Amino acid sequence: MKLSTRGRYGLRAICYIAENQDKGFIPVSEISENLNLSENYLEQLVRMLKKDGLIKSSRGPKGGYKINSDLENITIGQVLRSLEGDMTTSDCVSGKVICDDKCDAYDLFTKLDYLINQAIDSITLDNIVKHEI
Repeated sequence: MKLSTRGRYGLRAICYIAENQDKGFIPVSEISENLNLSENYLEQLVRMLKKDGLIKSSRGPKGGYKINSDLENITIGQVLRSLEGDMTTSDCVSGKVICDDKCDAYDLFTKLDYLINQAIDSITLDNIVKHEI
């Protein structure tokens, strides 16, 4: 499984917001400049994170984005699912494709999905900010 740019850039952006939350609301222009990412693309990503309640926004001269909860309450799994959708190795395991016969690899894919999701759900933004991973 490989994360798309949406997952990688969005995760970098929310981590930047979390690391700088003591500054108040962080403008997308600052995130873009410091992470060397497209401002237009970041706008799309932060809208997704906001829609799912992970960050909140404020308009105006001191506007931008801020984490919407305590850092220990937001997992990397939540962030990645907001940006990427289900974190799965195979469409058959997620139920998007129904196979007539389960292949020999189905149990392996199921186990991998479980382990991946367990791992990303065990890491919080607080762990990232404190470098505890």
